[in-house]
This record gives sequence, C-alpha cells and structure tokens, in this order.
Amino acid sequence: MDLLVKFKFPREEYDDRELTEQKMLALQYEIINDWKKKKETDYLINGPPALGIVGALCGIYVNSYYRRKLKLRSFGRGTSYLPIVVLPALVAPVVHKVMIQSHLLLRQYDCPVCIQIRAGLLQAAVAGVYPAILAPLASFMFATRHFTYKLPSITQSPMEVFQLWKKLTRPIALPLLGICFGNYLFGMYITSRQIEDFHSIMIQVDKATSRLESGLDGNVS
Repeated sequence: MDLLVKFKFPREEYDDRELTEQKMLALQYEIINDWKKKKETDYLINGPPALGIVGALCGIYVNSYYRRKLKLRSFGRGTSYLPIVVLPALVAPVVHKVMIQSHLLLRQYDCPVCIQIRAGLLQAAVAGVYPAILAPLASFMFATRHFTYKLPSITQSPMEVFQLWKKLTRPIALPLLGICFGNYLFGMYITSRQIEDFHSIMIQVDKATSRLESGLDGNVS
C-alpha cells in the first residue's frame, strides 16, 4: 500500500493561495491535535517526548556510573547532570520533530524504511553516543578539580588518561552498546508507528474531503 497519501484541501479555503511548507506543517499539526480518536494520534503526539525520556534515562545511567567510579559523590552533580541528562531529554524530541516528523507530515520522503533508519541513528547519537562521550569527560574534569580520584595529567600523559578511560569503560562497554542499539531500535519503532498513524489519518481526511467536494459539486450543478 502506498504510504504517500495525496491530501486534498477544501477549494474555498485554499484557492489562489500558495501553501508554504510552514503553513502545510501547521495545518497537519492542527489536524492531528484536533483529531477525536486520540489513540490514532498517540505516537505522533507522544512519540517525541518518549524519545526524550529515554534519552534522559540513558544519560542518568551513564553519568552515574562514571561519577561512582571516580568517587565524585555530590561534587558537580547538578553541573554534570545538566548537559548529560537534561540536554538529551530536550534535544531528542526537537531533533526528531525537525529531522524526521516534519518530513513525514510533509511527505518529503520516498522510502519509509530509510526515514526509519535515519530516525534510529539520530536517536542513538543523541541518547547513546553523546552521553557516552560527555559523561567520562565531565567526570574526569570534576575528579581533577575536587581531588576525588588520582588522575594523570591529560597534557603531560594523555595515553595514561586514555588507558584509564579504557579501564573504567570496559565493564560498561556492552551496556553502552546495548543503549545505542536499543535507542536505534526505539527511534525506528516510533517512526514506523508515526508513519502508520499518519497514513491512517490522511486516508480518513482524504475520504472526508472527497465527500465534501462531491457535495459541493452536486450543489453547484
């Protein structure tokens, strides 16, 4: 079944008016937000926040691990959690809506599987790779500042710092891979359900609009 449904607009509202992408996107969101059957819009509305929540949980797990290993206790807790936990929670939904959902609603894609893969990669990068890189860096910085763990100088002994990072990361390597792969699958799943939901909604809108236009044509004739 073709997932790209042609959408017909009421002639009296859109005749002789250029429909820009922003107006089109606003119209699609208006239809989704006003849709009576909320179950049919669940993934379109709640999908991006769900991605943000998962990103925050992954950030908490990774950041807590490195902080515990470097004995940071309460040192720099708020400062480290802000970029590693809060930022993915905010960025993941925005990235998905801008890079994935907007293209979906505007039907600016030819391959549903391709856009699902892109969504998975973006989610894995924001919620998996980003915390995995930033968490040890932030923890090393606070451990050096508060003398909670004996760290070699990164300027004088960068290889020793790298070896320490490998030593600390080795026990969590598989969980980190699992986090990245899990986010990849989750991003793909959310997007696939969004495609299905949007496809179903547009079919119903298209049928309703066709009936409306048929009624208008009948009245004119």
